[in-house]
Amino acid sequence: MARGGAKSDNLLVMANNSAGKTTGNTTDKTDLKFIDVQRREVFTELVTKDGVDTLAVEKTIPGGSSKRLLLLNKFDAQQLKKELENYLHTIYSKELSGMDATLSPADMVELFGEDEDE
Repeated sequence: MARGGAKSDNLLVMANNSAGKTTGNTTDKTDLKFIDVQRREVFTELVTKDGVDTLAVEKTIPGGSSKRLLLLNKFDAQQLKKELENYLHTIYSKELSGMDATLSPADMVELFGEDEDE
């Protein structure tokens, strides 16, 4: 239970963490990196442009480059945090009530499919 929550908490902490105000464009890698349900390697970057901090959620694509999935400002991150918390509460409630539908990674790929970009 704590493991899944910790990953989403890391995303949320980074979304709310200010990298400091700078001018120009900067990109800072964060520590969050994971494989999602569709077997995509996902990571985040703090992106600052003209002193405005955003959180980029990206996936690694073959060849070593990346593709941006989301670019969040603090308001977007707060909305995402709310939805992640609702999702986790739902999942944990089902686990506690015995309605746990835990699937293996292979089962998840079969149910949701592989990433179409790969």
